[in-house]
Amino acid sequence: MASPSNFSHRDETSSLVNRTVKRRGVALSCAECRRLKLKCSRVFPCSNCVKKGCGAICPDGSLTTGKGNRFVLANTEALHDKISTLANRVRQLEDALLVSHTDNPHSRHPHPLLSDELLQIKRPLERERQDAPPVKDENAESGDAIDAMGSLSISQGGRSTFFGQTANSWYLLQNEEGSDEEDDSSPVHEPPMPLDVPWLSFAFPFTSAVSKTAEGVRGSIISLLPGVSTAKKICDIYYRHAAWMYTPISELDFYETIFRPVYTQDVQHESVNPHRLAVLLMVLALGTLLDLEKPAHNPEAMQYYQLARAALALDSVLEEQSISGIQALLLMCHFMFLSDMGGPRWVVMGMVVKLAHSIGLHRDSGKWHLNAEETYKRRELFYELLTYDSWQSLTYGRPPSLSSAHIDTKFPVETTTNAAGELEMSFAAWKHRFSAQCLSVVHDQAFGTRTPNYKVIQELDRKVRQWYIPPSLQVPGFGGAKVGAEIEQPSIELTMQRYIAFAIKEITLFYMHRGFFAQALEDNAQDPMGSKYAPSVLAAYTSACSFVGLIESLFKQHPAITERMWFLFTHVFSCAIVLGSIAVKSRMALAPSALSHLESAYHLFTRVSDNTRTGKILPILQKLKERAHSAQSGLHQASSQETATRLSYFGPTIKSEDRDELSALGGMTRLVSRKSPSSPPYSASSPPSQPTSPIPLSQEPPQSYQAAMESASTAWQNYTHIQNFNVNINVNEFSGYPNVNTPVQPQASDMSYMYNNNTQVHAQQMLPMDPMQEYYGYPSAGYAPMQMMPSPDGNTPPHDVQDSWQNFMAQYKPM
Repeated sequence: MASPSNFSHRDETSSLVNRTVKRRGVALSCAECRRLKLKCSRVFPCSNCVKKGCGAICPDGSLTTGKGNRFVLANTEALHDKISTLANRVRQLEDALLVSHTDNPHSRHPHPLLSDELLQIKRPLERERQDAPPVKDENAESGDAIDAMGSLSISQGGRSTFFGQTANSWYLLQNEEGSDEEDDSSPVHEPPMPLDVPWLSFAFPFTSAVSKTAEGVRGSIISLLPGVSTAKKICDIYYRHAAWMYTPISELDFYETIFRPVYTQDVQHESVNPHRLAVLLMVLALGTLLDLEKPAHNPEAMQYYQLARAALALDSVLEEQSISGIQALLLMCHFMFLSDMGGPRWVVMGMVVKLAHSIGLHRDSGKWHLNAEETYKRRELFYELLTYDSWQSLTYGRPPSLSSAHIDTKFPVETTTNAAGELEMSFAAWKHRFSAQCLSVVHDQAFGTRTPNYKVIQELDRKVRQWYIPPSLQVPGFGGAKVGAEIEQPSIELTMQRYIAFAIKEITLFYMHRGFFAQALEDNAQDPMGSKYAPSVLAAYTSACSFVGLIESLFKQHPAITERMWFLFTHVFSCAIVLGSIAVKSRMALAPSALSHLESAYHLFTRVSDNTRTGKILPILQKLKERAHSAQSGLHQASSQETATRLSYFGPTIKSEDRDELSALGGMTRLVSRKSPSSPPYSASSPPSQPTSPIPLSQEPPQSYQAAMESASTAWQNYTHIQNFNVNINVNEFSGYPNVNTPVQPQASDMSYMYNNNTQVHAQQMLPMDPMQEYYGYPSAGYAPMQMMPSPDGNTPPHDVQDSWQNFMAQYKPM
């Protein structure tokens, strides 16, 4: 029988359980006080929440902090009253702005301050509700073009060649025709060499000679070196005519560590390092190639080139990595670049990058506490390598071999400030920074496997256009630089550096916009300026005009050395294709001016003495000219509406086989099947022929001529706003160019290269001023009517920009 004490204990236990159950069901304090560990008044809303101004959330809600959810609270409700007052005021101002903007007859687009994003600013804080995560706009993030892979050719023998969508039209033409970059129309005769040397040159870079053979070959190579006075003259030519662009080894370092030890009278053959010997031979090869007193493609240059390959094979550069070996290989790439030997050049450049990685050039040498001289040499060599790799990747439309994510090497040359307080730097310092900080971004974002959204292209355009060029590197009359008399005539090196600095910016812009330019012509054949990509039409046009005028100007000043820089003419060819595509659309306001610049490009190629190369280009440009003139004539002479329409917008009938044949000139996806692999008579990887005696060395200077050019200007700014206006364009005063019918008068005697354009264009009716010039920075001009209508929805549908290029490029194949 249970005792009274036991009953009493059970009652107490039951009472505690019931009390616990009751407490679990009722909130004794609000959630916010529990979060902050405050004493709650338990009268909801509690005094703490009312005091902090968050009584609306009491008792169940709480103010959670974290990323994207931070709040500034006040001790009173005054702050919330102020916010409410300001929100009402913002709403009133928005309403007034909407009414004012709607009543304006000239306003056809929503006011920028009334965008959806800005209208959300006045919304109250909704702390009690978790906002749904923003939905990613797939259309905004997706690229504006797909399937832009470039041109791939495969021969029956298995030989394959690829050029990307940004490759210039010269290489795409080579790919289309199934020919190599080397000149296959005229055999090259080379002086005889010892039998071991060509064999070792052929074995480069995979075979190294045994010790006894190496000693004999080293002696043979040294015996073929020119005399000290001749060698000194050739090396000086190299540093005047070639090193201005790429300088893997400084002139002082070259003479102290390479030239002098080799030409010391008591030097022993065994003591000469093969890689340093290769550096000397490549400098001799480049100096001989650019000796303006000797003919182009001098066979002596090829001999030094073959000797350098043999020297590098004495101590295999794959096994004995060294600074000298990388310098020699980079000089070799430069030689092949100027000789237009594209196939082996690209492969050797890839090997150079891997060798640079293997000796740590991509990491800053200062962290290893090397001496200042060695640190500078390594930094300089690395950025020369990076610049070459980046510029050649742009030319070929292929990806660069270096990634900025793995580079921390500091720039070798610092910037300075001139007396006027302007930032100043050498050409080397400028090209290193432009390649590493600007062009590398363009490679990654614009020229990758996925074509970016058009907004990305616009942002990159601004970045490139705004990239700073110091006063010492500005070209008078181009890019907004003033034309004035210089105290001293600039040297050849400085002149070339100025023009190349401007050229690399323009040609980068040109290839960025070329595909979108083609899409604009396809979207709106009658009025490409009405397309969403009208900014790219203007960008490609102005860059093409500027580049053609730039090279015309350079050729006028220094025709001999400019002609040796064939890479400049390959880009002129690309620009001429774009200009021709505008010129054949005769009712475009830009057509007469484009035809004028096309004539200038054609005239430039006719003045180049090397007809083995221009012979492939001139027929294409000639056909472009004929079609453009036919279209211009048809615009004024067509007797029927049908004929007028056909000639005005499309020119003569285009054959379908022509359209397919040259479609690859735009870089779109294309597969070319070759019947048989090409076999050029002289190659960088084959042993040279051995005639009994070398051919005589002579050269006739190029003829002088009166060129036609217009002073270029690239103050083409803020083009993304063009769709907000009714754009009217007059080609007679476009892009800062002088009127094509008005002679351009140079302002100083040293500017004699600025010239008149006598090409006649059709007169156009001058109309009142248009606000477009305000956005482009162009001088006052009248405009021919051209309506630009924005997209109704503002979205860009997916399409293939490169296929657009294909659609109109096929019409330019020579008959």
